Amino acid sequence: MQDDHMAAGLVGLLLVAVAILVPLAGAVAAALAIRRRGRAARLAMAGCLVMLPGPIMSAVGTAVRLEPLMRTVGTSMAAHVLTAMTLPFHLVGFGLLLAGALAGPARPPLPQSPTPAEPH
Repeated sequence: MQDDHMAAGLVGLLLVAVAILVPLAGAVAAALAIRRRGRAARLAMAGCLVMLPGPIMSAVGTAVRLEPLMRTVGTSMAAHVLTAMTLPFHLVGFGLLLAGALAGPARPPLPQSPTPAEPH
């Protein structure tokens, strides 16, 4: 029985790590693309960063065992309440990612006309 709890804890830790690392990697990738993609990359980076608190809140909520919440709303509803608390982060982040994906291509810089040489 102890091994089952340890395995479940490790799987949970792995899932939380992936849920945190994926938006972080997305934010880094978007930051590297800002020069090429402009506003679209900024929106994507913002979306990834907005998504980041969701899994962190979920992990912290689970780590404190949700006991006060379970006493208040019941054991079966506690996980749903925690999910509802993290949902806005995911929805807003996804909206920003989608806006970045649908944004038009970055405008190329306007060509600079050569400045005429000043007469001496």
